[in-house]
Amino acid sequence: MIERFIEWANNAGWTVERYDEPVSFPEGVLARYKNIPEEWFKFIENFKIIRNATDDVWFLTDYYFADTHSDFEDISLDAAEGDDAWIKEIKEFWDKTLPVVMGVGGDYHYYAIDLETGEVVEGWEPEFEDPYVRAGSFNEFIEKIISGELVLGI
Repeated sequence: MIERFIEWANNAGWTVERYDEPVSFPEGVLARYKNIPEEWFKFIENFKIIRNATDDVWFLTDYYFADTHSDFEDISLDAAEGDDAWIKEIKEFWDKTLPVVMGVGGDYHYYAIDLETGEVVEGWEPEFEDPYVRAGSFNEFIEKIISGELVLGI
């Protein structure tokens, strides 16, 4: 599947930089997120950068995980300032939702793995914590991208 994805990415004008050897993921990410599907690790550990031609959609590789939270979580927490119940709800959502693709062209949006179900979900601003299911698993998500059923960046 990785080679087919790279072929798709190259044909779609994406930038893909591979590691020579698979890499370990940052400990902070591993400490925060539980039940991360092995299929995601097997895929993402091979890549340093996967981004579209306009650099407004990218996969979150170890290169992009500088800390253990998402930019979208920060946006939501800023909006919830002073509302302890809402802040708790936002943190609980992002503790069980691992962002895997981010998009900032037009409306901010993301794809993430729901760590309770294994499904890949998509959410948009301003309601980041109210996502829609796009695939039953990460492998299905990648297959939908390769087949053109799911178009990233729209």
